Amino acid sequence: MKNRFAVCAGLVLSLIAGSAFAQDDAASNGIDGRFYISPMFSYSFADSSRKTDGGLGGTLAIGKELVPKLNLELSSSYTDFSAKSGSGSEKLTGVGVDVLLFPLNSVPGLYGAAGMAYGFGSSNVSDVPGAGNNGHIFNVGLGYLFGPISWLNDGSLRFDVRERFDDKFKKAETNKFADTVVSIGLLYPLGARPVKAAPPQEPVQVVAPVAPTDSDADGVPDDRDQCPNTPSGTQVNDVGCALPPPPPPCNPPLPGQHVDLAGCGVGDTITLSGVNFDFDKSTLTLNAKTILDDVAAALIAAPDIHVEVAGHTDSRGSDAYNQKLSQARAEAVMAYLGEHGVAADRMTAHGYGETEPVADNDTDEGRERNRRVELRITESANPAAPPAAQDNGSVPAPDAPTPLPEPAPAPAADDTSAPSQGF
Repeated sequence: MKNRFAVCAGLVLSLIAGSAFAQDDAASNGIDGRFYISPMFSYSFADSSRKTDGGLGGTLAIGKELVPKLNLELSSSYTDFSAKSGSGSEKLTGVGVDVLLFPLNSVPGLYGAAGMAYGFGSSNVSDVPGAGNNGHIFNVGLGYLFGPISWLNDGSLRFDVRERFDDKFKKAETNKFADTVVSIGLLYPLGARPVKAAPPQEPVQVVAPVAPTDSDADGVPDDRDQCPNTPSGTQVNDVGCALPPPPPPCNPPLPGQHVDLAGCGVGDTITLSGVNFDFDKSTLTLNAKTILDDVAAALIAAPDIHVEVAGHTDSRGSDAYNQKLSQARAEAVMAYLGEHGVAADRMTAHGYGETEPVADNDTDEGRERNRRVELRITESANPAAPPAAQDNGSVPAPDAPTPLPEPAPAPAADDTSAPSQGF
């Protein structure tokens, strides 16, 4: 009898050992404080003094984890022993309480079990007359839960081996019975698994970043500053070296100043103040030639610059006449610059007539400002820039030069339709 229990207990421990290495201290048997039901089938190896063979039966338990590692179960059991000889059978039914203890964190499915029940016995075995008193039943043993298993609501498969002691089942006999009971079944928790609070986190030590060293305070850290000790206030590039000074602005010359094209780029316009013509003609005045000598020298000094010579008139006279006159005057300026050393392929001429006024044509002062010649830069080594903010209303020149027309003939003195031009 004792050998039977030892063999069954060894089987439980062998099954446990096979899964112990897959567990850790934080493992769980899946019950987590919930109620559960546990149906199991059982086989009882009968005590020899019963004079019966082993019996089939089953148990049904309703339990709950009272505290971690300790469960309490209300259980009922039933065993049907068949007669070893003769006819008939013995039946044993019990109702009681079991306690399960889970002692090891490293093997959370292992438990020890102890229980106490009241037994109801009956027997009609032919060679054991008069059997069938009620009595107390005690049990003790080991078990193991294989889980948690998701399709069992995080429950387990259950294996259980116990030694059951029946103290007064036999009428008119004082000996006790010790049966070995092997059970297998399920443990199914009821309800959803509770969500466990996360363990408190250690406070994170925030270390303030150390600002990189910048000895010359130019905004570039020393570890990538290729030009250390830059003077304070110097504009630097991304490796800490001084930027080249910006080019000078493109400023139109004031009357009496030399023409300077430094800093001028595509889109800039320079009004040539003082470049005038004989009345109603495209003939340059002596003062205009003096100014254009200075312009030619400036263009020769800046060979990368290409220009459009733009001619403008005031609004007196017809549109067509003013267009022809402005074209002829623009061509006269271009021709003069070419005669004084400026390559012809760097210049174009375009007359705008009265279409781009910069002042009021109803006043003498306004008309005088509208009668002008401009240099519009069309090509340059400088990056393209928007047109300079000036008061001459200029726009970028077209790409192709306008064919040179014949100079406009001077109108007859008595031709009252001729415009009065003070250009």
